[in-house]
Amino acid sequence: MAQATTDTAAAKDGHHAGAHGTGRYWVVWFILICFTVLTVITGRMDLSEHVAWLNIAIALTIATIKATLVVLFFMHMTEAAGTNRIVFVTSFLFLLVMIFGVFGDLWTRSEMSLPSAAPSTLAPEIQAPEGAGPPPHHE
Repeated sequence: MAQATTDTAAAKDGHHAGAHGTGRYWVVWFILICFTVLTVITGRMDLSEHVAWLNIAIALTIATIKATLVVLFFMHMTEAAGTNRIVFVTSFLFLLVMIFGVFGDLWTRSEMSLPSAAPSTLAPEIQAPEGAGPPPHHE
């Protein structure tokens, strides 16, 4: 009975548990637009002449902040029940396992087994040295 009275009072005020206005969505949207502009500006800058990894680090940082804002506010993870958070975190951990599994495999391979180390058929390094005759013919 007490719960029904509380729910009725909340309904009269127009406030429900977890309900909120559109103001915070507009603020988050504006922040996302600012980060998108920042992405475009930094994407046109060439910072590789100073530090080679700086371009990708800035881009990944901005993308991570934008993705976090979308997940927390537009996907309502700030208000999500425990089960939804567990599913989201488990999915994210699975993604990390898959990424590090692929890169772990690439990092532990020998240089010649990597696709980028395959010799080219057009490169001069596979041509016969100057003055070398044809390969011997074996029968």
